[in-house]
Amino acid sequence: MKLLEANPYHNCDFGDKRLTNRAVLIAEVLKVKYGEPLSQIFQSASDLKRGYEFFSNPKTTFEKLTQPSFKQTSLEIYGIPIVLAVGDTTYLDYKKILEKRDDYGPTGNGGNGLILHKKSGIVQYQ
Repeated sequence: MKLLEANPYHNCDFGDKRLTNRAVLIAEVLKVKYGEPLSQIFQSASDLKRGYEFFSNPKTTFEKLTQPSFKQTSLEIYGIPIVLAVGDTTYLDYKKILEKRDDYGPTGNGGNGLILHKKSGIVQYQ
């Protein structure tokens, strides 16, 4: 089974259809070029600007962005007896960016930045 095959962002409700359409477009380009800088993901400066405007818009909250994919995932895994939810830890080290030093904390081994951690677990249906 392929999870999240359909683009769940069609179901985002930002109160503005244009924002929903932008979420769908951003998701499509991120799917193809995941992990690349935004400046390389978007084909034009105009698209990049619209992407930044989307991310900074107060209507595009984390909850509103993630709700449709959470719902789609729950529908797709419903009835599967065991689901593994695997996580990882990512270190963002800004030790070479001196102006960032005061804004972030230590990451170990003399680093300075952020530690991002995703939880993992097993969900078992009875």
